[in-house]
Amino acid sequence: MRWSVAATVVLFGCHGVSNPMVDVDAPATPTIDAAPDAGPDRLKAIYDEVDGVRIARLVQEMSGAVAVTVGGASITIDERYSDAGRQRFRDYWTQSMQALGLEVTPSHYQAAGHPRAGDNLEAVLPGASPDSVIVIVHYDSIGPDGQETLNSGADDDMSGMAIELETARILVAHKADLKYTVRFVASDEEELGGLAGARDYAASIAARAQQQGFALIAAIDDEQSGWNCNTDGLCGDNLWPAVDVFSCGSGRGKSYDYTALGDAYANLITKYAPLTVYRDCMGEHSDHFAMWEIGVPTLVYSEHNPYANPHFDQGGGDTFAKIDTAYLVSIARPAVTFQASLAGL
Repeated sequence: MRWSVAATVVLFGCHGVSNPMVDVDAPATPTIDAAPDAGPDRLKAIYDEVDGVRIARLVQEMSGAVAVTVGGASITIDERYSDAGRQRFRDYWTQSMQALGLEVTPSHYQAAGHPRAGDNLEAVLPGASPDSVIVIVHYDSIGPDGQETLNSGADDDMSGMAIELETARILVAHKADLKYTVRFVASDEEELGGLAGARDYAASIAARAQQQGFALIAAIDDEQSGWNCNTDGLCGDNLWPAVDVFSCGSGRGKSYDYTALGDAYANLITKYAPLTVYRDCMGEHSDHFAMWEIGVPTLVYSEHNPYANPHFDQGGGDTFAKIDTAYLVSIARPAVTFQASLAGL
């Protein structure tokens, strides 16, 4: 998640908004059934399948707390800022998705005005329909100026990436029942500003959807979800344990409101998880925004009060030791379940 001084204003400025913000120029999108005919028992079964031990292990592996074997060699993914560090992560992610039987497609791009090129990855799980649900998570990391490669970026955003990988594992196990195709995306260059990776992917998938005749049903951005504000005394309120859900916001002169999607997620969390749901709006500070720009109903969720987290972005020190794994898993269970419901389980 990209931090800025303006971000805090956006984060809290839309809470309780009485006039919905609507993107009047967005193309029409299909109605979202966030809880298809699977029923509550089926969703509870998905919720219970989420493997908390695996999620914790994934964060360890992707933030350098433990070494991993990729392509037969032992490597450590201790940063994802340098070209080499980002390549090590992409090799790991590709191997992980291919091990699930998914086809992975890399995409290299050069964003205008950016000092370096970027690389996205997409793994596709076909459903009964080519109409697609997108799960997007950025993989790059950043740190204090001049020390970017010393920050492992465990929470931001390998906590969200672990949820994406766990969602892929569970949906593959239920692939015969998927109504929609699911596109898992690892996007680059979120931390440098401008959402270059997400915007490149958004342009690509919008063009492919139009050319190939499939709809983009919905998207979800799994943001940082492992820091416990209560432990650090930085929640700023009495809501604990809580998860933040954002389905509205504004930026670049436009406003977006997908409250219905946020409502569906909040209802699922309330039904199954021991979490209080905090609702608010967020601007152009994570990859969800690029999906909004192409008219796709999208929400982003995170740990409670994420911008108060002193351990991410330029603050540095974002290590696995700062992750509250029990809290992360409590957010992961409904997140995976909701993504499964969007896919039609």
